[in-house]
Amino acid sequence: MAVRPIVLLYNFTDKKKRTKVSTFCAMNGIRVKSVGKEEYRKPLIALADREAETLFPEELASPGVDEDGQCGEQNPGQTDFAEEMLVMCQLGGKMDGLLAWLRREKVIVPLKAALTQSNQFWTSLELYREIKKEHEMMTGQKL
Repeated sequence: MAVRPIVLLYNFTDKKKRTKVSTFCAMNGIRVKSVGKEEYRKPLIALADREAETLFPEELASPGVDEDGQCGEQNPGQTDFAEEMLVMCQLGGKMDGLLAWLRREKVIVPLKAALTQSNQFWTSLELYREIKKEHEMMTGQKL
């Protein structure tokens, strides 16, 4: 199963910001998908790959990793989040181009991640919690 380049967007309500991301992606043959809250419990690979969507139902999502490095769902009652998040999937060398474009266009998205072998079966909620925690540790700022 080969995932085609795609950028997953979460909570991009600012039309100008969404347009700037979409413009770069259109110029570089990258698909863009806005992920709705109803999809937050699906594995990331199912959101990124149309074929995988049928192979990996929501129930097969990984429980992720907690603060202690243990597997298990954190905040199992959490069903959504409000912050913007951008997930880059299979961009290869175009990832650096996208990040440079975002800087040049002054598009600030604190929560960014790449789809990896390690996180492909995580849900959007699990990825959100992990990169939010990392962002807060690196910057010392709460989102």
